[in-house]
Amino acid sequence: MRPLIFLFPDHSMTAGGNSAQARFARACSRFAPTSLAYYGERAAGQLHLSDVLERGAETVSPADSPIFVIHWGPDVAMLLQALNGRDVVYFAHSTGWKITLPPEVPILCVSRHTLGFWGRHAPNSYIAYTPNIVETAPAEQPQRRDVDVLVQRRKSSGYLLDELVPALEQRCRVTVLDGWVDDLSLWFRRAKVYLYDSIEHWIDVGATEGFGLPPLEALAHGCTVFSSVNDALADYLDPGFNCRKIRVHSREWDVEAVLRAVAEGSPEAPQPEWFQRYSDDNVATRLESIFADLHQFFAETRGRASDIADLWLLRRPTPLQRAKRAIKVLAGP
Repeated sequence: MRPLIFLFPDHSMTAGGNSAQARFARACSRFAPTSLAYYGERAAGQLHLSDVLERGAETVSPADSPIFVIHWGPDVAMLLQALNGRDVVYFAHSTGWKITLPPEVPILCVSRHTLGFWGRHAPNSYIAYTPNIVETAPAEQPQRRDVDVLVQRRKSSGYLLDELVPALEQRCRVTVLDGWVDDLSLWFRRAKVYLYDSIEHWIDVGATEGFGLPPLEALAHGCTVFSSVNDALADYLDPGFNCRKIRVHSREWDVEAVLRAVAEGSPEAPQPEWFQRYSDDNVATRLESIFADLHQFFAETRGRASDIADLWLLRRPTPLQRAKRAIKVLAGP
């Protein structure tokens, strides 16, 4: 297969999209020459996009040139411009970045929520489903769980941190983790209940929860998960069956529901077969099939314009129409 170059904004893996994309790169290295390149600040000894593009100018045949793999939503438009004329694949980890993708750019979606979004907003594009790789194999379980309720400050709502956590701290043992945690599984094996309420974060960002790795990993380690079930969390969370819904009606309801879960003890983790779709082997096999198809896609569409009508072209308001609409709203009835 043609070589794959995964592009990253920087070297930090303390962001879910970057760390998940690094796992995809490792999976792809099983069947294709794969490398990582960065397009932000240069770092000694690391491959930079500008160097790749300069070297690529000497490529004789497009069939031998690399396929560029991008994922960082806010940078997509800039990257597509920089990579104009080259074969690009977009891994969509979330939605809402107000980007328009041409049908020449295949879209690989990490959740069915994202798959449905792009099925609507890019109806003429190559789209496929590639779930994230989730490390779910639990280590040896401790004899007892010494954390009643586990919370991460990262991405948590004001309601969770400022209202629910203080109320719970008066009645049970609560641990709040600050910042990025490299190995959450160590904490999941100690906790009875894990609270994950990301809806406020994603509303403020203007994007969606693209997958939500922590709740799935928490399930794998036997935690009772309380979640906002927004966006792609609904791919695998089933309130009342494998999780509980948080933010139900009132703080009093939530407090009592969490305390009941603490008293009842953590349920058994789902059977390993339930997690197979997220395993290294399964995702790598799926990616190998998809990229084989993408090689054919790029070969057959190179130099040919899309001839299917753009459903959204006439439906997207022009800047003038948006301005008139805003003036009308401000003017009131």
